[in-house]
Amino acid sequence: MKRSLSLIFFCIAFLINWGAPEPTVEGNDKHKVNFFGKLITHQGQEFSINNISIKNRYTQIIMIDKPATHPNPVFQRDKNRYEIKLDVNPATDFSKTKIDLSETAEIQVPNYNTVWVYQKEKRARKFKYLEVVVISKNENKTKRSYLLEKRTELRCDEIDAGGPLEKVVPLGAIKSLIIEGYEFRNEMVAPSNKKAKKKPAVEPTPMQAHTTTS
Repeated sequence: MKRSLSLIFFCIAFLINWGAPEPTVEGNDKHKVNFFGKLITHQGQEFSINNISIKNRYTQIIMIDKPATHPNPVFQRDKNRYEIKLDVNPATDFSKTKIDLSETAEIQVPNYNTVWVYQKEKRARKFKYLEVVVISKNENKTKRSYLLEKRTELRCDEIDAGGPLEKVVPLGAIKSLIIEGYEFRNEMVAPSNKKAKKKPAVEPTPMQAHTTTS
């Protein structure tokens, strides 16, 4: 009986945590580094944004290296999209690269309607990916292509005269994400479980800004 109850609780916990998003680098608060720039969507929208993160990260963002050879895309009429079917699991069998937004000038999603698909067997979970082009901030503006899970989200705040508007943008909606610069936050809030030490009152200093050179 005890074993049966333990198994039931385990299954419930597993289902609750299945597909949970990767935790942020700084927890639920704003990141220590504020990246700002411009977002252009495939729906024709354009936003000035800040507090940019991908998969809730601004550094060490893991991307899967796009294979040099792969099957041709096939149009799936019932889904109204193209699919590239993979024989191996990109998450375990492809090489990966870690990307930092501080070294990135632009991120593009050129083919939002072409989905890379891996499914081990008919009833197994289907993994879906989109191609992502990363343009480096170096002089040559180096372009590299990667794969990211289709469910990946961009999180940011839209800069608005009425106040910041928090945005959650699916990967497939992004046409171009331009990183214009970043700044460090000087004042950090102490964790709620620790008492912050009292400091003498001082004049606040502006955040140190870093902008991308063209």
